[in-house]
Amino acid sequence: MIFLFALLACSPKHAPVGVAEGVAPGIVVASRPSGVVYEGVFTDEMHAFSLPVAEGWVAVPGPEVGLMRVRLNHVATGTRVEVWAFKGGRLEPHQREGCTWGFQAKGRSLFVPSETLVATCVPDDPLGRRVYGTIFQRSSTTFQIEVEPPNDALLEGHRLAEALLSGMSW
Repeated sequence: MIFLFALLACSPKHAPVGVAEGVAPGIVVASRPSGVVYEGVFTDEMHAFSLPVAEGWVAVPGPEVGLMRVRLNHVATGTRVEVWAFKGGRLEPHQREGCTWGFQAKGRSLFVPSETLVATCVPDDPLGRRVYGTIFQRSSTTFQIEVEPPNDALLEGHRLAEALLSGMSW
């Protein structure tokens, strides 16, 4: 019995769950969010934009160092809106898993004051959601705003997303 305790005491120790490798014990590495929602407005200080979170929407900030800055979900319809930020880049859609960017056209958006590219990502799964992207550049960052309305509420989802995004400010 004493031998068993001695064996266990001398066995190699593993870092506890939630502690990063190479970090001193007792220090937990936590990812900070990309922004905060305060009094109904999501604010991303790194990329200097804010977006009012309208009634019926729930905002989930991405990680501070991540490319996805915020995901908004409309509870009643299931419409999703995501704001992505990429350093540098060209005015073209970034790849998404599970769909192919098809239609693309340059123009102007109602909620973005610069030249934009609008594009549609067609899902590989015929029952999957289409993704409607608006891509634009601001300073040295390429933004990609993606709207994913449910297939049974395309028009309503688009209308809700446009109303939400019309409040975006820089």
